[in-house]
Amino acid sequence: MAFVPHLLDRPRSSLQLEPVPLNDGGQGVVTRLIGPQDVVYKEYLKSAGTVNGQALADLVEFGAGLPREDRDRLFSSCAWPIARVVEGNRAVGFLMPEVPDDFHDLIAGRPRLVELQFLLFPQKRAWQELRLPNHMGRIQLVRRFAELVDFLHGHQYVIGDISARNLLWSAQEPYKVHILDCDGFRRLGAEPVLKQAHSPDWEDPLEPSTGPDLDTDRYKLAVLIGRVLARNAYVRPGGELPLLAGLPDDLAGRVRSMFARAAGPAGTRPSAREWVRVIEGREWIAVSRPPVRPRPGPDVGRPTRQRSSQPAPSRITERTPFPAPPPVVERQWIAVSPPAPARRPVSEPRPAQPVPQARTTRPSTPVPVPEAVRTSVRGLGGKVVASATYAEQRAEIPAKITDEQIALLLDGLEQAGGVLPVKQAARLIAEPEDRTRLLIGEAKKLLGVDGISVLMLKDGDKMLDLNIALLGEQFLEDEE
Repeated sequence: MAFVPHLLDRPRSSLQLEPVPLNDGGQGVVTRLIGPQDVVYKEYLKSAGTVNGQALADLVEFGAGLPREDRDRLFSSCAWPIARVVEGNRAVGFLMPEVPDDFHDLIAGRPRLVELQFLLFPQKRAWQELRLPNHMGRIQLVRRFAELVDFLHGHQYVIGDISARNLLWSAQEPYKVHILDCDGFRRLGAEPVLKQAHSPDWEDPLEPSTGPDLDTDRYKLAVLIGRVLARNAYVRPGGELPLLAGLPDDLAGRVRSMFARAAGPAGTRPSAREWVRVIEGREWIAVSRPPVRPRPGPDVGRPTRQRSSQPAPSRITERTPFPAPPPVVERQWIAVSPPAPARRPVSEPRPAQPVPQARTTRPSTPVPVPEAVRTSVRGLGGKVVASATYAEQRAEIPAKITDEQIALLLDGLEQAGGVLPVKQAARLIAEPEDRTRLLIGEAKKLLGVDGISVLMLKDGDKMLDLNIALLGEQFLEDEE
């Protein structure tokens, strides 16, 4: 496709960037622009693949075309592209609003992004400073997430990758939510900027061969809601949902019913709007035949563009509900009031946080370190495997991957800057590629101290991504 310039394009050479990046991942490096505008730049890595410049321009156009109030709400809740960055005749990245301060808090003694994953596990020693919401706070948060998905679906945008790492929440009331990696979204029927990623343990078992769609998002939204309200990172529709004790009985019954429906075939899963209504306390009854899964086709009509000279991001101090989106072709519903007891008010003061349980005492006799690892202990992998924290993890978590394979994998990732193709990882540990993916899943559990993941599969399970800095904090800080 020929390159088409866009009104809001910025030349790469015009950017003034801070010297140290904020973050890097499997697809790009994020760096803050110098100045007061609270804007950051994501530059794609060459290993990310071919960038669909037109799809990126469409994302920019959508945000710029919204009325100012709606645009401000979009940018405060999404890391949305506000301008392409170009070099010659190709897009090399984009500008987006920086994540607002509301979505940072002290975690392990440092200000960090407050990711969804902290709602999915009992509070651990490493993040005991984080203020967790009580039951009613969790209800507010899942409603906010459902409202955000409803807003995006109303404009026919497929999110694709809903996971514990790319969703953020504010630790202060009134609770707010934020989503990262919005350049991974695509309009239904259109191509994405890059191949849409997915996170392990969140996959839709019925995802079509053409990739994620609105129905896939509905499945993952149900996973999100179930896991937050159960404080369990592994529940899935179709299985038991052990909700937290203390949730209102009427709400618990409605959530379990909706969660079970999400295991059904395409067209029968609850939409984001249904979840919002059910969490509010209103049941829904279908009065028309459910739709079939949408097939890929021509791009859906875009919202009328209302051009703004500068679509600058802005922060909001208090979140207001998203505007009602345009009608979506799906079920028609009738809202009825359930004959259930009244809910407790959302504003109810939350109870005192329980005292976090102390970390399990490290075993007095650590797991022996293989000689092959011991002789290369100077590398990252050898240091991690020789650490007391790793010995504790190995004693508590059964895993089929060997210590030597863990060390080789970590050394290879360190040398590659934290990102490694799975094919290359398979060669490093001398395993077939399919088995390597399974062993990476084992390594993810073994290296996930206190439920915090440092290892991820991305880009359709083709790339392995390691957060080297976090790995060092989890395994090596106590060794110094």
